[in-house]
Amino acid sequence: MNSSELEFALLNKASQGDEGAFRDLYDRTHKKVFFYLYRFLGDPNKAEDVLMETFTEVWRNGHKFRGASQVTTWMIAIARNLALNELKKWKPHEDIDNFPDLCSDSRPNPEHSDRQRVLRDALSRLSGKHREVLDLVFYHDLDYGEVAEALHIPLNTVKTRVFYAKEALKEALKKLGVSPDDL
Repeated sequence: MNSSELEFALLNKASQGDEGAFRDLYDRTHKKVFFYLYRFLGDPNKAEDVLMETFTEVWRNGHKFRGASQVTTWMIAIARNLALNELKKWKPHEDIDNFPDLCSDSRPNPEHSDRQRVLRDALSRLSGKHREVLDLVFYHDLDYGEVAEALHIPLNTVKTRVFYAKEALKEALKKLGVSPDDL
């Protein structure tokens, strides 16, 4: 059983009230959803709050999932909608650069940290729509169809956004004096 099939099976069990299956599903998926939310909201506390809301919705509405996409794609769509609601309530005051790299479990590599800083700076210069589509495609490894489903937009719109987002990222890197090949 591959990862997607296992997550689907866990969601089915959880939707029937199996708390152990829900806990297993959470353990398998929460980091991916959290990092999406963290990059989307730019605040680890808000990301954690929306993560909890997301999994509450997953628990309540797991029976509505029909398997048209991967479970994590469905969860990210839920998380995105909740995050958009959260953004309407507040304006972030912290810059993402003020927080340590949450993904790193080991000693930081200065060269890697520099690359991440430059990439974050370049990404911060893109529109929200462009940042979001690049995040879903490159950080979350969603295919274009899954991105279209998560964002509730047509597939061709995803393709167009990715194209223009890559061009905008190249331009932002150029303005920072960095060649994309340097990363």
